[in-house]
Amino acid sequence: MTQTCSYDLRACDRATVEALVAKFHGYGSMGASATYAFAVYEEGSPVAAFAWQPPPVGAAKAVCPETPGAVLALSRMVAVPRAARRLRHISKPLRRQMRSMIDRGRWPVLVTYSDEGQGHTGHVYKCSGWQKTTRRKVPFWLDANGKRASSYSNGRYGSRALTRGGTTTIQRWEHHACPPGEAAEWLKAHGWRRVALPGRTWKSGNQAFTWESTDSGYGR
Repeated sequence: MTQTCSYDLRACDRATVEALVAKFHGYGSMGASATYAFAVYEEGSPVAAFAWQPPPVGAAKAVCPETPGAVLALSRMVAVPRAARRLRHISKPLRRQMRSMIDRGRWPVLVTYSDEGQGHTGHVYKCSGWQKTTRRKVPFWLDANGKRASSYSNGRYGSRALTRGGTTTIQRWEHHACPPGEAAEWLKAHGWRRVALPGRTWKSGNQAFTWESTDSGYGR
């Protein structure tokens, strides 16, 4: 028997997520790209949205040191106020994305963070199967409009004029489709290989690489 969902979750464009973030997320802004973007719709309007993208290299290495390219971050999760939506459990559409809407053969390691300074406990992550790992105090930064912004942009740190806003406590959450230390073997078993991009380098000057599917020849 096919199980039906009580909510309408589907892929969306990044702009849909950004519009909700601007109105309802404590940070008020998000990154310039998204590998995946999803939204829950009610009466044709988005009431919750999610954006996924690879994290900064340092963050990826902290989670999966042997294969940082296997890590995908839930970079934004946002919803309209509870009184304005029928959706009660954000964890349900989040868990569905993790199980069947993201290519876990390509992205076996997921990471996200809850910001205690924003009053977030990470309850949604716990309910959708994430595991707590490290917790630490970190500085946060503000852009010219007073909105929270990452000091990491366009492949490097310190490339934007930001003002330090203070410190907050960040809890890291992880979800692994394979045992720690086995991400490289997992990617290989699912038809992915890391290949150099001829004539291209990262901003650091190092050789640029991409991940290529050995089944289709499609790199991403």
